[in-house]
Amino acid sequence: MPIVDLNDAQAVARYEQFVEDAPYTSVTQSVAWSKVKSNWQPLYVYLEKAGQITAGMSILTVTDKAGNTFAYCSKGPVCDPTDLDTIDALVQEALPELKARHAFLLRMDPELDYSDALNDAFKARGYVMRNRQFDGNHDTIQPRFNIVLDIKDKDIDGVMATMTGKTRTKIRHAMKSGVTVESGDADKLMPEFFEAYKTMSDIHGITYRPLAYFDRMAAAFAGKGQMKIFIARVDGQLQASAIAFAFGDKVWHMYGGSMRIKNSLMIPYLMQYEMIKWACDLHKERYDMGGVWGLDSSDGLYRFKHPFAPDTPVHEYIGEIDDVMDQAAYDEFTKE
Repeated sequence: MPIVDLNDAQAVARYEQFVEDAPYTSVTQSVAWSKVKSNWQPLYVYLEKAGQITAGMSILTVTDKAGNTFAYCSKGPVCDPTDLDTIDALVQEALPELKARHAFLLRMDPELDYSDALNDAFKARGYVMRNRQFDGNHDTIQPRFNIVLDIKDKDIDGVMATMTGKTRTKIRHAMKSGVTVESGDADKLMPEFFEAYKTMSDIHGITYRPLAYFDRMAAAFAGKGQMKIFIARVDGQLQASAIAFAFGDKVWHMYGGSMRIKNSLMIPYLMQYEMIKWACDLHKERYDMGGVWGLDSSDGLYRFKHPFAPDTPVHEYIGEIDDVMDQAAYDEFTKE
């Protein structure tokens, strides 16, 4: 069967092993991620050849009060994202179940660099593309521009050598200023992570995930060596926090927080150093710093992140690939 039976533990484990080992993958395609998104329902679709899974699509669905279901394949599917035939085949396998759930939309957003040719190819197959027509910060679910360090076959010193001199100086300044960074699983570090995360959100006046969300995340990934919390302190006082995931060929810095107390100590630079070092120690090929909203120093995220990889082009991802099943519901969902 092309859809994983959620009541068959062996089938679920087989699918998860494929997702973990696949060359094109993301932690948000993991079976464990569905346990984090508690109000969403999972659907796992795959293709196989000679008894081996060759491609997969982890979908989460959520239904509104009107009975319309949104289906989201976050940073997927798990296949070569330029192989449109395979993507089409996965979508076709998923459609019967999606229609049974009254889905009006299946949205995908693979980590695929933008090109006019690929954008046009997806459009020619009937997909609605959401990318360059938008210029706002939050027009797509995931940021379309990401800073990703190439760390393949490098140790931390090798990666440091690719940074700007000022960035290296700021990291060393933090090291000499009494900043300490502890890392580990969530059992004892989650309260401090959340305190810094909530404080930063309050300072910037932005919404934030509740503690229960992160507790589910910790439980879903416990004992797998895939999730780590980082806590920075000065004289025992909490300064900053971060959560990173090691999955596939990369470490991804996904969440962070700051108490904004000792800004002069360059604490965020040492936090990034420690997460990059973890990625190097795991022999990963990439370290993903996450998104930026602009491509010059007018954007604070770009101003901070780009000097870590000054010679690496910013990835412009292709954005959202929408398979629309109910045009009226889709128009309502996407209206400004």
